[in-house]
Amino acid sequence: MHLTPLIAACSFTSTLLALNPTAPLSDSHPAAAIPQSAASAAASTSEVPWPADDAGLQTLGNELITSAMRRFATQDFSGMESAWLPCYQSIRFAGPADRDESLKVAKGLAITDTPKITQVRATRAGDALVVTCLAAVGQTIGGERLAGTPAPRLGVWQFDGGAWKVAAWANLNMPTERPAPAAPAFPGDASLNAQGAAMLQTFLGTQQRKDIPAYEKWIDPHAQVVNFRGQIAAADLQKGVKAATSGVPTLHDARTTRCGGLTVVTCNLSMSQDFGLGGKLPADPAPFLAVFSGTGDTAKVIALANTNKPR
Repeated sequence: MHLTPLIAACSFTSTLLALNPTAPLSDSHPAAAIPQSAASAAASTSEVPWPADDAGLQTLGNELITSAMRRFATQDFSGMESAWLPCYQSIRFAGPADRDESLKVAKGLAITDTPKITQVRATRAGDALVVTCLAAVGQTIGGERLAGTPAPRLGVWQFDGGAWKVAAWANLNMPTERPAPAAPAFPGDASLNAQGAAMLQTFLGTQQRKDIPAYEKWIDPHAQVVNFRGQIAAADLQKGVKAATSGVPTLHDARTTRCGGLTVVTCNLSMSQDFGLGGKLPADPAPFLAVFSGTGDTAKVIALANTNKPR
């Protein structure tokens, strides 16, 4: 799949599982095959115990995203809070949320069947673990009934205090007609908000101008993106940028949080895209999430999520 611009990426998720807490949730990495959980092993040391190979990385990613979903399914609110970093932000079709607002959304979540998690993909981007998947589950959020067809999810983890904790989360399950998003309920820090908005504006500007060399400098080679097309790898981003014609990006209500080397930026983004025969994205504001490793001109994009979709 090709990401047309970045604009195709984002939201607060969770398709969660009303499962037996000990049951495997993914068909790609059964929990029964793991003698000691990779997540538990990570928590046993203060150093970051990165898996030795890609198979181990995929196992770790599968465990972490499964555990996150299980907490939603069992309404383990204290578990959610302990698993979320202070900089935690999430997006879904209704808009961005910080830790407190995300907890309110989780309390309004109702799962109506057992989710099926597929295509778990984990990548290491600097000191962060980026995990995406497709999740099919019937659910209701804030009274809004969502389809049970597979939809992308994205999570970003960082090892902190002897455990893997979530810095950002996106849920692209949404109604057939995406409603106008609300402004974030949390004000954030004005100085940080301005810094994050400047980083994101600059990055999206390289996409809009099709400045490929500048665009490539922003992208970590292990970045992942989720958008209306599904899961997108970093290697495919440039193809989308070259193929699409994008409007000037306008960021509404940008919010920025920071934990360690991670900068999490959310906003409601207005940015049209024309993919030719591939369709068009409207300029209507849509919740958008970007996670950067580092700050300023040397920062790298490691994760993107965009809730915008063709009409």
